[in-house]
Amino acid sequence: GGADVAEFAVYVRSGDAPLYRVEKRPALQTRQGQWAVIGQGGQVLKRGRDLSQVLRVFDARRFQVID
Repeated sequence: GGADVAEFAVYVRSGDAPLYRVEKRPALQTRQGQWAVIGQGGQVLKRGRDLSQVLRVFDARRFQVID
């Protein structure tokens, strides 16, 4: 991350590297969009201005919510 970045990570197990990271970079808002979903290998899976649109990359994937 960086000073002007908010980042959320998605893990399979807590000891693993994150499976996905969701980043918000306000500095990129006017260019490719401030939100990005980044895969395990560091590749950007989806980028855009709207969080709900960017999170649609997960629609085809199955997740289980845990406490």
